[in-house]
Amino acid sequence: MIQLDSVRFVLVRPEEAGNVGAAARVLKNFGLGHLVLVAPRLARRAEAVKWARGAEDVLEGADLVDDLAAALTSCVRAFATTRRRGRLRGSFMGARDAAAETAGLARSARPVAWVFGPESRGLTTGEVALCSTRVTIPTAPAQPSLNLAQAVAVCAYETWLAAREDPPATPRREAPLTDREALYRHLREALLSVGFLQTHTAASRMAVLRRLLERAAPSPAEVRFLRGLARQVEWAGERAGKKPE
Repeated sequence: MIQLDSVRFVLVRPEEAGNVGAAARVLKNFGLGHLVLVAPRLARRAEAVKWARGAEDVLEGADLVDDLAAALTSCVRAFATTRRRGRLRGSFMGARDAAAETAGLARSARPVAWVFGPESRGLTTGEVALCSTRVTIPTAPAQPSLNLAQAVAVCAYETWLAAREDPPATPRREAPLTDREALYRHLREALLSVGFLQTHTAASRMAVLRRLLERAAPSPAEVRFLRGLARQVEWAGERAGKKPE
């Protein structure tokens, strides 16, 4: 079985201390130990310790960060867990398939994250957009929402199972998410400069371009190539005398 040290589980603005403790415990159950808390809103710390029984080290060692972008630093893949669908949220992957990808990346120690939203509202559309892939856990219509700790348990279990299987072909090397985000910002400005994007349509059109490029999983060299393309587009826009609207 491979080591899963490069896999992080990110809880965004968790509200229930018991859920955080239970998440820490189930991570340790399945050989995982990298917990990240983004701006937690926990009132009863003792409750977290109580539910983390046997995994206090995972809870105590959790990274605390201010926003999701910081939590995803150096990651090449991030799976946003959400059941809400929408035009800007793109297509979905099942948890089992996402776990198989996670295990493949972990074999070469490439950082990958599972991302979970707060209990009351889930991840925002903007937070989902920061992740490379959206993941859903199928449930019965009569009770579609999973508790936060339960969702973590399902994804941790699937990751652990995938890590025990024979390794698939070595995945290609992807550029870090932070570099891809910088690319998307650069492409947006470049396409605005030549009038391909308008300020009122930029979000929806960039969502399409983002999904296309995320499916391609661009390598560092490919990201550099596309940044060069964006610079050339900006130069063409300046030469034509066009300005962003």
